[in-house]
Amino acid sequence: MHPETVPGGAAEPASQAKRRRRLGWGFRLAALWIILVVAAALTADLLPLPDYDATLSGDPRAAPGPDHPLGTDGLGRDMLSRVVHGARVSLGVGVGAVVLGLLIGGPLGLLAGYRRGLADRIIMTGNDILLAFPALVLALAVVAFAGPSVRNVLIVLGLLGVPAWVRLIRGVTLSFARREFVTAARALGARGATVMWREIAPNVVLPALSYAFTVMAVVVIAEGSLAFLGLSVRPPTPTWGGMINEGRSTLDTAVHIVLVPSAVMFLTVLAFNLVGDRLQELTGYRESGLEPARARRRTTAPSTPPPPRPDGPVPLLEVAGLHTAFPTPRGTLRAVDGVSFTLERGRTLAIVGESGSGKSVLIRTVLGLLPEAAERSGRVHLGDRDLTGAGPDGMRDVLGTRMATVFQDPMTALNPVRTIGTQVTEPLRVHLGMTRRQARETAERLLASVGIPEPRRVLRGYPHQLSGGMRQRVTIAMALSCDPEVLFADEPTTALDVTVQKQIMRLLHRQRDERDMAMVLVSHDLTVVAEHADDVIVMYAGKIVEQGPAEAVFTAPRMRYTEALLRAAPDLTAPSHTRLTVIDGRPPDLAAPPTGCRFHPRCPFARKRCTTDEPPLLPGGDGRSHACWYPADGDEPRPAAAERSVRHGG
Repeated sequence: MHPETVPGGAAEPASQAKRRRRLGWGFRLAALWIILVVAAALTADLLPLPDYDATLSGDPRAAPGPDHPLGTDGLGRDMLSRVVHGARVSLGVGVGAVVLGLLIGGPLGLLAGYRRGLADRIIMTGNDILLAFPALVLALAVVAFAGPSVRNVLIVLGLLGVPAWVRLIRGVTLSFARREFVTAARALGARGATVMWREIAPNVVLPALSYAFTVMAVVVIAEGSLAFLGLSVRPPTPTWGGMINEGRSTLDTAVHIVLVPSAVMFLTVLAFNLVGDRLQELTGYRESGLEPARARRRTTAPSTPPPPRPDGPVPLLEVAGLHTAFPTPRGTLRAVDGVSFTLERGRTLAIVGESGSGKSVLIRTVLGLLPEAAERSGRVHLGDRDLTGAGPDGMRDVLGTRMATVFQDPMTALNPVRTIGTQVTEPLRVHLGMTRRQARETAERLLASVGIPEPRRVLRGYPHQLSGGMRQRVTIAMALSCDPEVLFADEPTTALDVTVQKQIMRLLHRQRDERDMAMVLVSHDLTVVAEHADDVIVMYAGKIVEQGPAEAVFTAPRMRYTEALLRAAPDLTAPSHTRLTVIDGRPPDLAAPPTGCRFHPRCPFARKRCTTDEPPLLPGGDGRSHACWYPADGDEPRPAAAERSVRHGG
């Protein structure tokens, strides 16, 4: 293992111990009972028990005793043997119905949760119609018409369970469809079907397994109800519900004939419910609560049209008049509002600003990785190719090949249930058409190139077996696997310690130079930006407020917000107990931004004009632009962070 530390590693054993304590003795007893019943049903023919249909194997209606531990029924048949063989029917129907319902409802729920839109509406409308029918009444009608048999009961109960499976799988899929590792797979150009079956489906297994126990309990009760009414298997094959029905006439003289199968069924159903509830606690999920109240078809955000593309040399990446908005219950939230920039090969463009300024939404807009409800307008060109109106199909041959992404948290960007080797080799096989062996050899070289020791061993492991720095190196290797022209790095060092941050940034910088590609770096760490960026964009409330060469922006900021950011950067060389400088107030609400300059409520230099008129982004003579009515004077004292960046060669 690489010497980098594993974040949160010390807390994992404590978390596991807490989880074991939460299971409790009730869960263990329930699991033990299920194992006992299943084992008895599977080995019923091997156990030293009388024939379940042998009459007069003991005195009729005999109470439990040494020869017959659970007594005999009205025909003298051994109750223990009949209960054990009856478990085969109840558990067999339960397992079969669960598998049948999952095989049909699982893919439908996966499709509805991932595709959403029209597919979701069609599937869920049909699902709601099926849920409107009384399940048990429908089962009685179908079995009575088709005839009682194990096959008919299994098929009917399995089909009746499909709507519940659809709703469960859809809900789980909706939660995972917004995870970073799914977005990362899409950024590598994976098809929708590939994302569903290889990224989301493995993560649905655990919630589905926990729910399967609850469904088993329901099916056992339903089968017992049908058997009680004589609509399950035909005699002499025993079932728990049939045994209860047969013993009704002996309640006054031999209550054990009804009590024994009733108790076994009760304990089995209770055990399945208890195990299912506990597993649901361990595999439960929660929605983030940040999704829009109502998904709508993606439309064009109302905005001024982008300026026409100028003549002359074509830049590698050009963004003009980009707008991104999200409909919310409080109104339209404009996360990106009229952003324009260009990027040349071999250069690094840094995007800085406070959290919520629109940095990450900007690069996701360029990559076409926005939620369905988002509204986008503007122009995006990659070389001679226009990506403005490209949908998922149009972006598939660009993502992962010409544009790649390194996300903020490597643990969520990697699929936790797939090996490192599977995830690294997939873009090589999909985009470059490599064989399994060629992809494996190339993956080893990629991991070695990003500083991972023993790459062959790492390829066989899983993300949780690596430290944070090692995981981030893996995501970088995946992003570089198809030699992209533009690499987007979204806060690539936020989740790492300081030492590893420097290693990762040097690695990205070296790879940029060796591969002659361009890089877009999103960061809130001004020291990192000053050291590695060639150009910088400062964003505030979805707008660019200053942009230009990094050295010029950091040494002589013009926009008051840029100046405030630099002053707020901590100075590690300052004396101890030095008070940190902060920016007063909070970033504005993007659903209802202030009039005029959006920074004026927090700006100590704001005047009346700042509250009424929005400053345009004015170009300067040194390749810089700023949006401020009263910019900082070049003769004013330089912010401390800018001084440090100059001293350290920023």
